[in-house]
Amino acid sequence: MAEMRFIQPYAALEKHRAEMQRALHRRRTRVGLAVVGGSLVTALVYWLLAPMTMLVAGVSALVIFFSSITGGSSVEASEMAGVEGEVRVLEFLKRLPPEYVLFNQVQIQDDRLPNARRELDFIVLGPSGLHVIEVKNTPGLIYVRPQERRWPLAHKAGCGGRPGWNAIANPLLQVRAQTDALARWLLLHSLVCSPQPVVCFARPDVALRDRDQTEIPVLTAAELPEHLQEPDAAIPVGQREAIIRLLAGATGQTLARAA
Repeated sequence: MAEMRFIQPYAALEKHRAEMQRALHRRRTRVGLAVVGGSLVTALVYWLLAPMTMLVAGVSALVIFFSSITGGSSVEASEMAGVEGEVRVLEFLKRLPPEYVLFNQVQIQDDRLPNARRELDFIVLGPSGLHVIEVKNTPGLIYVRPQERRWPLAHKAGCGGRPGWNAIANPLLQVRAQTDALARWLLLHSLVCSPQPVVCFARPDVALRDRDQTEIPVLTAAELPEHLQEPDAAIPVGQREAIIRLLAGATGQTLARAA
């Protein structure tokens, strides 16, 4: 199993789960009260005014139904989709051997952005080198078009319906910018390294077409572990430790923990 000590929890996912758990608890309380109250009212009406019993029972059933509706989460659906994709990819990255170190939600300095900060989904450091992984959680049939700003996307329009067409932004542009930013950031700390970019589509219901048109690997989550173990640009031991300590700070970890 890969080295996981620098993996940070996903705040959005934890918030979503906590809110849904509280909503479930409130739902159970509401339903319990509605069942007890509805039963008592129905029994009382049956005793006092029997012809009205069916009407009261129907109203009680409606109250119980609406009480059973669970509240939603305040976390945006788009944010949850991104987090779910990263969590799925992490499950595959865990399968790497112990000499591979995983980092997620890495915040690095990038003066080319307005806020001077750039977040990288995953960085993997191992015998095969340093890898930057950009995760996308898009389903459907995706056509890889390296020279175009948008890639065609075919998806099912519904049961028995014709495929629908859409497009996604070219992720190669994003992962190149991330890799360049990481290389510059490392250089600022006297570390010369050439990170390797990877685009990973996390959804199990994704298919990738024409991937051979790009030099940057475009993979599914299941393909990641094997690819990351292919020989690439090994990093000297001394430099490896320095990179680990630096990245640990970029994920909010303490240097002591990185030692």
